[in-house]
Amino acid sequence: MKKGKSAKPKTKKQTMKNRRWHNIKIGQKYLTVFMITVVLFIVAGAVVYFQLYKSQQDIDAIDQRSDRANDIAKMAELIQTKDVQIADFIVTGNEMYIAEFVEYQKQFNALEEKIEPKMDTAKQKKIFAEVKKADEKVNDMFLNDIAAAVHTEQAYMSQSLRDQSSTLRMKNTERMGELMEIVDHTQKQAVENAKAGINYSIISLAIAIIVAIGIGVLLMFVISRRITANLQKVVTVTTEVANGNLLTESVHYQGKDEVGQLSAAVNQMKENIRTILFKVAEASESVSSRSKELTQSANEVKEGNEQIATTMEEISAGAETQANSASDLSENMNDFVQKVQHSEQNGKEIAKKSDDVLGLTYEGTNLMQRSVTQMKQIDAIVTEAVDKVQGLDKQSDQVSKLVLVIKDIADQTNLLALNAAIEAARAGEHGKGFAVVADEVKKLAEQVTASVKEITKIVTNIQNETDQVVESLNSGYNEVKEGTKQIQTTGKNFQSINNAVLDMVEKISEISSNLMDIADNSNDMNNLIEEIASVSEESAAGVEQAAASAQQTSSSMEEVSNSADELAKLAEQLNEELKVFKL
Repeated sequence: MKKGKSAKPKTKKQTMKNRRWHNIKIGQKYLTVFMITVVLFIVAGAVVYFQLYKSQQDIDAIDQRSDRANDIAKMAELIQTKDVQIADFIVTGNEMYIAEFVEYQKQFNALEEKIEPKMDTAKQKKIFAEVKKADEKVNDMFLNDIAAAVHTEQAYMSQSLRDQSSTLRMKNTERMGELMEIVDHTQKQAVENAKAGINYSIISLAIAIIVAIGIGVLLMFVISRRITANLQKVVTVTTEVANGNLLTESVHYQGKDEVGQLSAAVNQMKENIRTILFKVAEASESVSSRSKELTQSANEVKEGNEQIATTMEEISAGAETQANSASDLSENMNDFVQKVQHSEQNGKEIAKKSDDVLGLTYEGTNLMQRSVTQMKQIDAIVTEAVDKVQGLDKQSDQVSKLVLVIKDIADQTNLLALNAAIEAARAGEHGKGFAVVADEVKKLAEQVTASVKEITKIVTNIQNETDQVVESLNSGYNEVKEGTKQIQTTGKNFQSINNAVLDMVEKISEISSNLMDIADNSNDMNNLIEEIASVSEESAAGVEQAAASAQQTSSSMEEVSNSADELAKLAEQLNEELKVFKL
């Protein structure tokens, strides 16, 4: 079998025409078809008009031919009438007949001038020319010969001329009859042509109307079919989209008419719905994932809050311990202050005794035994002073230990406040109150740290001064022992004892002065310790408030966890709903 010829590819011009046609709106397309139909009706009307115009011309020609036939008949009648006038004049000789003959001749000439241009064929012209020539001959014969013969009473001549004119009249009558037959035949032919033209016009009009209606209906059918086919594609796509199939093929329509706009809108709607559903699916997956993360985070925050609450309880316990320790420290400091004040009194007494010793050294040898006794007393007092100063040094060491304890507690409080601030930051909006409490705890811890530094500085100074006092007392004690030995062994060294006593007096004055400073600093330390106790109590209250906030945050996190679970369920439900669509 031979392969059929493949369809010729559309030219660029045809493609442009199709695009222009597709870009025309539907109403304009139907209007175009209507205009084409109207134009076809106009063309058909024009054709019928021209045919009717031609038929009208034929009818006019028939009317003209009818007039011509009438005129020819009148001419034939005038020929007969003129012949009658000739015969009557020959019989009667009356001149009236000549005048009437002339009058009829004028009518005949008028008809002759009127009809002669209407002779169409050569035969008609030839016959008409013969009639005209014969009529002229009859006129000349009657007016010249017959009239003269009648006037001269030449009867034979008149009759002979009459016979000749009668013969001419008969020939003209025959010619006029033949001309009438030709004219009648031509008129009948024109009538037949006019009838045929009218029938042809009617048939043409009917055919033109049928063709115009057929073309209009065909164009309407083609346009409606194309529009219906394209709309059916749109309906198919929209039905598939309505059934959830977003993978259906898009409507392919090259044009900007209503169908093209509808197709583009449906394609855009499908793509938009598909994009939206993709985003909704992604958002649903993200919501599901985020809700799980949120649930996990809420549980972690809840656990963290529980841990914070536990830590806050521990901090509260530590703060209470700190407050108790501060109270104990305050009591110890009161004792320490009393001891320092007692040492100060002793220092004053030592100074007074030293003055007495100094006075006794001036008394001489006789008072040596008394001096030895006094030296023993001094030895006992100095020993007691050394013991007390060493006790003060130990108390200072205990204060240093307490200060270190307070510093450790302050550092732990600061660290716990930092951890609490971090947990509050994780808690977000629910941790704002807790963050404020943590910040206050941090400030209190910083104040405690600053106070501890001041106390440490003061205690360090006390220890330094105490060391100096101990050193001085030890030195004085040694000197007293040495002086006692020297007094017991020899009075020669009395001057040395005197000098040692002088030095001792100076040292005791310095000790007394230092003890006064220690007493003043001890009062300051006592005030600071009381402040530390107050701060510790405030820290304990703040920690309790932070613990309450942590518990409240834990409750809120539990609600957040429940909400996250509900959100995850809704996301799963949304995913199930999205499975209806084919993406």
